[in-house]
Amino acid sequence: MKSLQGLPSLITASVGSPGKARNLPADVQCIQYLFNLIIPRPGLPLPEDGRCDPQLVKCISQYQFRQLKYAHPDGVVDPGGRTFNSLIEEAIRVPVKQHPTLRLPTFFNAFNNKGPDMVQATVNNYLARARAVIEAERRNRQMVLQSTCDGGMTLTDADYQYAATQLGNGISANLIKAFAQVESGGKSGFGPARLPMIAFEGHWFQRYTKHKYDVTHPLLSYKYKKKAGPQWQINNKDQDKAWETMATAFALDQQAALQSASWGMFQVMGFNYANCGYKNVFEFVAALKLNASEQLKAFLNYCKKNPGFITAAKNKDYAGMASSYNGDDYGNYDVLIKQAYEALERKR
Repeated sequence: MKSLQGLPSLITASVGSPGKARNLPADVQCIQYLFNLIIPRPGLPLPEDGRCDPQLVKCISQYQFRQLKYAHPDGVVDPGGRTFNSLIEEAIRVPVKQHPTLRLPTFFNAFNNKGPDMVQATVNNYLARARAVIEAERRNRQMVLQSTCDGGMTLTDADYQYAATQLGNGISANLIKAFAQVESGGKSGFGPARLPMIAFEGHWFQRYTKHKYDVTHPLLSYKYKKKAGPQWQINNKDQDKAWETMATAFALDQQAALQSASWGMFQVMGFNYANCGYKNVFEFVAALKLNASEQLKAFLNYCKKNPGFITAAKNKDYAGMASSYNGDDYGNYDVLIKQAYEALERKR
C-alpha cells in the first residue's frame, strides 16, 4: 500500500502464530485494536493486552481466509505485508474517537508505552495521517485527470503557416501539418475528454524511477524491446486507458510519470520540457493541457533545439526527420510522413 510508505512503522515486528511471529506486546496491542475497529464484537472484543493468544491467531487466520482469499492462512501479520496493509485500508474507513488528552509527537514504540489508551491514540494518529496521504493522492489524481482546455483544440492553416515561418529554411506548412498527422492524427492534439493526446512509455518510467517498480508494476516499468511493444499496447490502447495509466504512474512518482509520456499533437516527450522552454515538466504539462497553440509553441521551441530535425525537414529527408525526432527505432514514420505530405500537396 503506497500510502503507507512515507509513514513511520506502526508495528516493528510480526504478530500472530507463535513460532512464526515475534509478538512484541506493543505490536500485538496494535493488531488487537485494529481488529476491534474493523470487526466490532459488542459481546466479545479482542482483549487489548499485548498477549498473542489463540483467539487472536484465529482472528488473523479467518481474516486471511475470508478477506484475502488465502488458501493456506499463516495467521501472521507482517509489518508492511499484505495482511497488515489490508487491515489499515479497512481501518481507515472506520471513524474512530480521538484521545484529546494524549498528544503524541511520534509513535509509541519509541517511548515503550503499553497502556491500551496510548495504543489506541497511537493507532488513531497513524490512521489519521494515512487518511491525509490518501486524500492528497486523490486530489493529485483528480488534478492530473482534470481537463483545463480552453477550447482551442485544433490548429488552422494560418497556424501551420506561422510555424513554417518560425522554422524558416524553406520548410513548408504542409510538411509540418503532415508531421503532425503522423504523430497524433493531426486533426486535434486532444482526446475525447479534452485532455492532450498522450502515450505512456514504460521504459522511460523505469529509467526515471531507477527500476523501483519493475516487480510491483511491470506494465508501467519495463525494459525497452521494440517500438509499441505489448506492454505499450496495453497501456495505450485508447486515450481513456492511456490517461488511466498516467494516473496510476502519477500516484507512484509524479515527475517521472509526466516525463515518461509523449504529449499533444506533436507527441513531444515530457522529459524534453527544458528544450521546449519550460522550467519543469509540471509547467510543460499545464501548458499543453491548455490548447493546441501551446502544443505548437512547445514543438517549435523543441525543433529550434534540434538542428538535425530542421536540416532534415529542409531537405525533405523523411527518414532524417523521423530518426532525429523519434530515435533510430522509428518504424515506418518516414513513409507515413512522405505519404501525408504528398497527399496534402495534391490538394493545393
